[in-house]
Amino acid sequence: LDPFARFDRALDDIATHHGDADFCVITGDLTERGDIAAYALLKDRLAGFPLATYLILGNHDDRAHYREVFGGSGYVQHAMERESAHLLFLDTLKGPPSSAGLYDAPRREWLSHQLARAGHAPVYLFMHHPPFNIGHPLMDLIKLDDAEEFASLLKGHDIRHIFFGHAHRTISGSWNGIAFSALPGLNHQLPLVGGSVDTVYSDEPPMY
Repeated sequence: LDPFARFDRALDDIATHHGDADFCVITGDLTERGDIAAYALLKDRLAGFPLATYLILGNHDDRAHYREVFGGSGYVQHAMERESAHLLFLDTLKGPPSSAGLYDAPRREWLSHQLARAGHAPVYLFMHHPPFNIGHPLMDLIKLDDAEEFASLLKGHDIRHIFFGHAHRTISGSWNGIAFSALPGLNHQLPLVGGSVDTVYSDEPPMY
């Protein structure tokens, strides 16, 4: 598969049909192995893209290599406000050898501060790893490790939606009263039924 061919088609389609959107978000796995050259190619592609694009890290990423290309320091987390709502972009990268996610004490402290700032205003979360099982035996093994601690932070706040990656499937539903959704991604997907294809992954139509 050629991930950049699919990525370019997606960017062109977004610019053509959704050019009036406020911004675009890529919910992690920006690269396959976290190579600096891959991040440089990504930055080059996005330089000509007309929408503001916010990036978060997935388990295939490398935080230090990402920072070397895109700048900044520390965790790749940021917050912004849109129409009185608070949008929070979280860094759930745990790092090798694990593909699971982690949201440890320093990151939880940042999130607690952001939620306190939001008060009773609506909050939308963007993250790579889901903090709950999605019903896929492989992915449920590598969800967010400290899911219970994460869930406890959200109590008492108006969390309207969680957008996550990682699943390689179209998924939507409600968790603890919070709506969520995920997309299958552009490069490869996960078959719903194990053994239905020859490899762990499946090649299905890309989707953004």
